[in-house]
Amino acid sequence: MKHRPKHLVEYVLLRGLVGMVRILPLRGALVLGWLIGAVFFFVCRYRRTKAAARLGEVFGDRLTEKERQRIAWLSFRNICFNAVEAARFDKLTPEKMKRMPLYKAIDQVHQTYKAEGPLIVATAHMGNWDLAGVASKLDNLPIFSIARRQKNPLTDALLNRMRNATGMEVVLNDSRVLQTVVRRLKKGEILAILPDVRSKTEALSIDFLGGKANLGAGAALFAQMAHCPIVPVVLTRRGWTQHDCQIFDPISSNPDIDKKEDRLRVIQELVSIFNAEILNTPEQYFWFNKRWVLDPI
Repeated sequence: MKHRPKHLVEYVLLRGLVGMVRILPLRGALVLGWLIGAVFFFVCRYRRTKAAARLGEVFGDRLTEKERQRIAWLSFRNICFNAVEAARFDKLTPEKMKRMPLYKAIDQVHQTYKAEGPLIVATAHMGNWDLAGVASKLDNLPIFSIARRQKNPLTDALLNRMRNATGMEVVLNDSRVLQTVVRRLKKGEILAILPDVRSKTEALSIDFLGGKANLGAGAALFAQMAHCPIVPVVLTRRGWTQHDCQIFDPISSNPDIDKKEDRLRVIQELVSIFNAEILNTPEQYFWFNKRWVLDPI
């Protein structure tokens, strides 16, 4: 298959950066991520104005301009650190994971799984959100996730290899995703999902971050069809190298009410948990998402 020059350039640059952060010790790799992030944020001003505007939209005059810029920088730095850690997921061992604060929470998910059976673990774009699934897989939980195919097939293949480094499988978000996910849940597996993403088509109107977000009903629909609960999870970065995780009470479908009404209730309950955590620690949230959650369709 012939690839476009742009795709080749993107792949070579990404491959080179991945190679560098894998050779360096963790803190050295994070320093490199910090430097690259600082250049993009402070010099190139990559989406900096838009991120600050989003913080202003959500917090109003509760934050000064200086505070908005600081939160935006910490949020962008977190993205860079996440990328560094993703390139090194295969270096993460159960022993290393058990030394992290998040392990107690992952162990709690394990106990819930033993008691309840298949689950949906739903998290927001906070902290290193991919780490929830990776840590769960290292704790021998049968977890999988959903991912969209990237426009560049070369970088898409590389990113999928990085995601699969710990054995956690990724289901592509195609026309058969509903059947595939429900089948795997019914087999006793666990789905990791990020529901705080704006839908391109008309979906559920959810109260979120002081506005109305058009969110997909996927998590609630999967829960209804597979008859399993949704466990809300929030990850937070502590300093440069430590991660914490908070587990909330499971949210279950109610078969006694209208299915559409129930899906709206479930997603609203789920997102309300994320809403409170984002307002409490805004620097942990991903304010740079191109598909901004409060943008109209």
